[in-house]
Amino acid sequence: MTQTTNPFEQLWPELSEIYLQSGIVSLIDHIGAKSEPMQRRGLFLMASQRISAGQDLPRTLADLIAISRAAIDEFAAQAEVESDAEERDRRLDGANILSYNLAADLAPCWPEDPEPRTDDHFKAGIRCAEDCLRWRSELNKGAVPFHMAWWALGTHRCGLADWSGAIAAFESSLEAARDHAKESASPIEVGPDASFLINIATGWLEFARWRGGDKSSYDRFLQVISAFSEIAKRNDDDHADSMLGIQQLETAASRLPGS
Repeated sequence: MTQTTNPFEQLWPELSEIYLQSGIVSLIDHIGAKSEPMQRRGLFLMASQRISAGQDLPRTLADLIAISRAAIDEFAAQAEVESDAEERDRRLDGANILSYNLAADLAPCWPEDPEPRTDDHFKAGIRCAEDCLRWRSELNKGAVPFHMAWWALGTHRCGLADWSGAIAAFESSLEAARDHAKESASPIEVGPDASFLINIATGWLEFARWRGGDKSSYDRFLQVISAFSEIAKRNDDDHADSMLGIQQLETAASRLPGS
């Protein structure tokens, strides 16, 4: 799903009014009652994106999960009954992307989103990440999408204090990042010359090891922060990504206690 103008954009005021006046269930029922599959996809996609972003809406994580799950299920159900292989893959990739977006939104590492996460949020995130891994395998995705899906799984394992599960996920995330680095002939170890993927995957892995009881991992965690800081100081093009990496890791460290 590329970021193009939604053909049903003109219907957003109506959807927004239903959501604000009657709630998320009424919104989902309203969209689900549409007879045209393309319209249901478009409306669920638009509603999930708008509610995810806030868009002047007083949304909660419960509402975000509800509308996103409805959108994911719609795309997945349409994929199951699609006879054309190319169209089926498009529908399945829509479910895949929506599922990743929900997992990312629920991750406990965004400083601008202070709403408390619960075990139910983390379990919902794990479900999304595991779906992504399965669908990305079916769709023959490359190293970067797998790095992202493994990262999503690891962050929610951290939320449940499942440090061994988080470590295993982040090891796979780092392995995928290294595969991509090898394809790009770039460094595979953390440092100011490494890619964002290598540094962030290493940072999360060392964070999980540290929180799981390996005190020596704390120094390696700080090496990642240092690498991001060096990149941010010397390279304007990569400044925003580097600061995002620091914010992710520092927010996780402040919100997720160790064993």
